[in-house]
Amino acid sequence: MKWITHKVNKLKQSSLAKDSFWSVFGNGMGNVILLVTSMLVARMLKKDLFGEFGMVKNTMFYIASFSTFGLGYTSTKFIAHAIEEHRSGVSSIVRAVSIITLVSSLIMSVLLLLFAEQLALYIQTPQLAQPFRFLGLILITKAVSTTQTGILAGYKAFKPLGINTIISSLVLLVVSLPLTHFMDVYGALLGLLSSQLVLCIANGIIIKRISRTQNDFHKKSLSPTIKKILKFSFPVALQELSYTMCNWGAMLLISKYAAIGEVGLFTAATQWGAIILFIPTLLQNVILSYLSGLTKNTKYHQRFLWQMMALNLICSILPFLGILALSGVITSFYGNSFADLRVVINVYAFATIPMCLTSVLQADLLAKGHNWMLFILRTIRDVVIVVTAYLLFSTQPEQSTALNLSLINVVAYSLSAITLFVFLQRATNKITTKTNTNSSMHTQEETQ
Repeated sequence: MKWITHKVNKLKQSSLAKDSFWSVFGNGMGNVILLVTSMLVARMLKKDLFGEFGMVKNTMFYIASFSTFGLGYTSTKFIAHAIEEHRSGVSSIVRAVSIITLVSSLIMSVLLLLFAEQLALYIQTPQLAQPFRFLGLILITKAVSTTQTGILAGYKAFKPLGINTIISSLVLLVVSLPLTHFMDVYGALLGLLSSQLVLCIANGIIIKRISRTQNDFHKKSLSPTIKKILKFSFPVALQELSYTMCNWGAMLLISKYAAIGEVGLFTAATQWGAIILFIPTLLQNVILSYLSGLTKNTKYHQRFLWQMMALNLICSILPFLGILALSGVITSFYGNSFADLRVVINVYAFATIPMCLTSVLQADLLAKGHNWMLFILRTIRDVVIVVTAYLLFSTQPEQSTALNLSLINVVAYSLSAITLFVFLQRATNKITTKTNTNSSMHTQEETQ
């Protein structure tokens, strides 16, 4: 009992434990609410209409991830570094990343507005032209909230961030269901816009409050800060572009070579995959924030890396086994139109295991500044997914595209996790060897 009491007290005093708790609790509750909302919306819309909603929603998420230029991660790293080193200018970083996100998301929104009809015709769903145009508004709010999350993670403000996420999810639940009942896909999209607006406003209030307490306002030009951030974030932005093209391209291939209902099946499966990954996903900014502060301490950095990989794996295995066991019950809740969902969920679930490890390894590469190598490795993975999907769908369109895409993800993410791990081990060994050599030379000089 003394040992347990000691460990509990130690956890209570640990800032990492507190940050992790609020990140997991707040975002975890938010994800549960989102999942319940999604299941209810899917049941109301049926497979085909839910496929249309999934196509529009996934398009928004993928384009938004690129339009932030990777600033969700970059802002976390820059702010955490500046605070760790007691440097001024944190407010300049906040304003710079906010301006970049707003401008880039506005550009993407205008492009989507102009080419919505062509995009809908390409994937042979002309009825989605108007939803794609409406998507521009949601895109801006999603991009802004993504960058705001990175800013708050850099400040280590995980408690208010978690609370804001729960509030936003509750708004989605309360607003989406009646709107979906009366307006179908448009109602579901309006509910999504409402929740993102609430999240942006709530996050903005917290960021403004924290900035005031920092007493760190500067009237100097933001141009140098913007240039510095863009230079660091450019390869991260390319990674987001690669991710966007891969996942969005896969959705386009499904809708082009199969029925739109297959998009609904894959969308539902990925939502349950997100439940398996919800703790690793929520901890990603926490891990990046702490790894960025340990780059000069190789010993503790490596120990923390291994601890986070073990934690992510444990936190993924338990829900993974639960979802495999209950996949039949889950499928029955969606209704008869989702009869093929069970096998898709089961297969996609296996892709989440390498994904949970990959998230930690990617955070370590970003913390160490290996942005370009991460871009290369991720791009190779994404290209393999899209090319394999195209070859398979175009030659065998009669098969289940949702199931085949799930299988492709299992193989691609497994190979990606192995490759990232090997690269990091080699990079760490080189640093250790160089440090030992320098230490040995320094000792010889002192002896002489």
